[in-house]
Amino acid sequence: MAKETYQARVVSNRLTTPKIFETVLELMDPPSFSFKAGQFVTVPVADKVLRSYSIASTPRDAKNFLLIVDISPDGPGSRFFAQLREGDAVAFQGPYGAFCVKEDTDPELLLVATGTGIAPIRGMILDLYERGESDRAMTLFYGCRHRPDLIFHEELSELAASHPKLTYYPTLSQPENGGWQGMKGRVTAHLPHYVNQVTGKSAFLCGSKGMLKDVREILMGLGMDRKKIKQEQFF
Repeated sequence: MAKETYQARVVSNRLTTPKIFETVLELMDPPSFSFKAGQFVTVPVADKVLRSYSIASTPRDAKNFLLIVDISPDGPGSRFFAQLREGDAVAFQGPYGAFCVKEDTDPELLLVATGTGIAPIRGMILDLYERGESDRAMTLFYGCRHRPDLIFHEELSELAASHPKLTYYPTLSQPENGGWQGMKGRVTAHLPHYVNQVTGKSAFLCGSKGMLKDVREILMGLGMDRKKIKQEQFF
């Protein structure tokens, strides 16, 4: 059954790094949109060309939502979002996907993201807090190449500082000389040192195909059931 097509307008389309846009869309027709944290929408970016984007905001606001778009591939999706201006119309369909925290999900979450893969995970974390689940233990590993690539870094750092049950491990694989005092290397290099048991945990992984494969193998090697590992691949 085909999903309903929604019409939205651009509230803002802000370039936050040299290659990342944060795009806020406001529902026009119909005037509201129901989704679950972690789901994605598809946007027609050219004739017969669709691109999928995870929602980075929470379902609490049924009229506005946030997309994170990496324009570095310079494909149809990149060009479409790079030219959007305030007030422009955007059509989309959705929501899609089962990359969501469910009622039977384990009480402790292991979250691993690279690049724009932080988008649905940021939505999940904020949604859980909005729903009063501040006692849920969450460990987030977030890897990027350079410091400017760490989307939502300040927000995530503040959330971890104010929520004792949230642990945030950002890491850079290609840090600038002297400008980064945090963890260095890929998330897969650090994961085994900080995760030594997986009992009572569910994992949510979002990022490149290689990262998903490597992290999945690490977690299964520690004894995590494959069914407890949810993943979303970002190309």
